[in-house]
Amino acid sequence: MTAQAFIFDLSALPAQGGPADAERLLDEAIEHGLPCALISELPHRQAGEQLRRRFGDAAHHIFSVVLTGADFGARGHKAPYSVVLDQLGVPADEALAVTTSPRAIAAARNARIGVRTPAVQIMRKPLRKPVVQQTRH
Repeated sequence: MTAQAFIFDLSALPAQGGPADAERLLDEAIEHGLPCALISELPHRQAGEQLRRRFGDAAHHIFSVVLTGADFGARGHKAPYSVVLDQLGVPADEALAVTTSPRAIAAARNARIGVRTPAVQIMRKPLRKPVVQQTRH
């Protein structure tokens, strides 16, 4: 593990059945005592509800910084990843963003942060074969 801090986008850690890669990275970061931050475009209340469903009361022990209402289109000192890096006290080249959001990926790359896009497993229902009625003439 080369990153010294991890910034997880809430989209990479849904309430149920999140990508195994994101789960593994979060577990490893916690195990190694590395700082973790959480960033989300969702308003504070919605993000808080998802955090509570996902982590219960442990979220404030897991994430050193939580930024909600992130505007991934913002630039400069108002850019969400710049805000989080500043709060963590970590330079961009020592952080890794874990996200599945195209806007968050673009913002992280713009901030010169490495990006890890966890594989998302899509559960599909098996297709039913159409039943064709045969008629006899």
